[in-house]
Amino acid sequence: MNPISPIRILAVEPGVEHAGIALLEGENLLWYGVKTFPGGKNRSEVRLAIQQHLASIVEKYQPKVLAVEEPFYAQSLLSEDLVKLAREIKTWGKLKGLNVRSYTPPVVKGFFCRDQRTKQSLAEAMIERYPFLKRYFSYLPLRRRYWFHIFDAVALGLMCARKLAREKVSPRKALVPCA
Repeated sequence: MNPISPIRILAVEPGVEHAGIALLEGENLLWYGVKTFPGGKNRSEVRLAIQQHLASIVEKYQPKVLAVEEPFYAQSLLSEDLVKLAREIKTWGKLKGLNVRSYTPPVVKGFFCRDQRTKQSLAEAMIERYPFLKRYFSYLPLRRRYWFHIFDAVALGLMCARKLAREKVSPRKALVPCA
C-alpha cells in the first residue's frame, strides 16, 4: 500500500485592504504572509493585484487545493466588494485548475477552539502548532488586526489539510469540493 502524499494547499483569507495567505503541504507550513492593498484601490485593482500575487505563488509552489475564507459576519457580508472578491478568487482558482474549498470563520474557529471561539483563541491555537508564529501575536490593537490575517489563513489551510487527510484523498484521485 502506498502512503498518501500530503497535498499542497493555498489558503486565502481575502480582504479589500489586507489578505492573509498561507501555503501548506499537509500540515507543514511552507510559506505565509499578508498582501496589502494601499488605500484608494478599487475592487478591480484589488482583484487584479491579488490574482497576480496568487498566480506567482501557484507558479512557484504548484498547490492542488485553494481554500478560501467565506465572508460570514455582518460587517463582511455588508461589504459588497469583499463578497465579490471572495467569489472572484474562487472562480479564478477553478480556472487555474485548483480544487476550491471554502469555509466560514466560525467553522474554522470551531475546528480548533472548543471553548472560546475568538480570533485570539484561534491565534493561540496556531501558535501552539507553529511556535514561530508567536512573533506576530500582539496585544496592540492595530498591530493585532494586521497580523491576525496570517493566523486566519494558516488556520484555514491547516483545517483544510486535516479534512483532506480524514477523507484519505490520494493526489491522483479527483478532489471533491465541499462547502
